[in-house]
Amino acid sequence: IRAMAEMDYSAEARRLFAELGLEPGKQAPAAAAPAATTYRDIDAIWQDPLTGGIVFVGNEVAAKQPVRSLKQLGITHVVNCTDDMPNFLEQSSPDYPQYFRFNVAAHMRTSASAQHLLTFVGRLFSFIDFALSSGGNVLIHCLAGAHRAGTTGCLLLMYKEDLSPADAIRIAKARRSVINPIGNLPVLLERFDQLRQTERWVMWSQAAHQAHQERVAMTVTQAADVAMQAQRHRAATAQGSATASSSSQQELQMAWVEAER
Repeated sequence: IRAMAEMDYSAEARRLFAELGLEPGKQAPAAAAPAATTYRDIDAIWQDPLTGGIVFVGNEVAAKQPVRSLKQLGITHVVNCTDDMPNFLEQSSPDYPQYFRFNVAAHMRTSASAQHLLTFVGRLFSFIDFALSSGGNVLIHCLAGAHRAGTTGCLLLMYKEDLSPADAIRIAKARRSVINPIGNLPVLLERFDQLRQTERWVMWSQAAHQAHQERVAMTVTQAADVAMQAQRHRAATAQGSATASSSSQQELQMAWVEAER
């Protein structure tokens, strides 16, 4: 257990890149050697049926891309699953994504009890739920988007789809083939699976689900209000233009009458 807890996941990511014939920090080529053709910098792994919001799993390249590129994907929130990579685009501005650092590899040190584990994963799920209910998309990343971010993606699938660890891994790998919980990461999935059998989790998840639905409804209502205000503004502008045009025509007619005299 001690050896698993001390695994260097960044080193494992670099080993994966070497196996795929890729260079860390460089964009994955669109066409490369056969082993690399299935590896992409970012993949969608889940879509919220209520909002249409998408959760992506990606690597360092996906996390470092310009903010305009994230906006093109609708990404408003980022989960950094490492303790050794910066939040690349973190700024105190609404034009930049919001960040949550989720040091997934530290779960055995920071969440030994069931209550601590609930807090550990609960903060992650709450962050993602808030992003989705606000109309945003989420990027979950680590260095390769395989081990730490991949495991976090599996946690999300277990939470959202009530899947077993094995089924969550299978579905996640079908959507991003390099996802591979290793070291102490499978233990986290098993611990979360056990946590879901407790009354503490049932109460938390019911409250979280209700809060998510209420925020979605509020977001929809606010969007409808904005659309209605915009429609009223357009109608008022059109009416003002029509009135101005009518007044201009009347002035021209009066000028013509005067000229005829």
